[in-house]
Amino acid sequence: MNDIILESVVHRADTVMASPVDEDLIMMDIDRGMYYALNTVGSSIWERLAQPLKVVDLCTQLQQYYQVDPATCEAHVLALLNDMAANGLLQRQ
Repeated sequence: MNDIILESVVHRADTVMASPVDEDLIMMDIDRGMYYALNTVGSSIWERLAQPLKVVDLCTQLQQYYQVDPATCEAHVLALLNDMAANGLLQRQ
């Protein structure tokens, strides 16, 4: 899979189960048998990816909600999404 960029459309992988624990989210990839954890911001991103979403639109939503500057938001979101994709947690459309 190529790197995820701002114009990519992504959504959750169907094989991942998730459950909230306090303010975090614990996930398990059923196919791989691997566990992952997301903090509050990561959990917010995961929730927004229930439906396919363009990364640039995700960043716009997060910038408004968390009041973060665009460059910082985009860099962090792209890093997280690329890591998630590399671990089979996301699908591209």
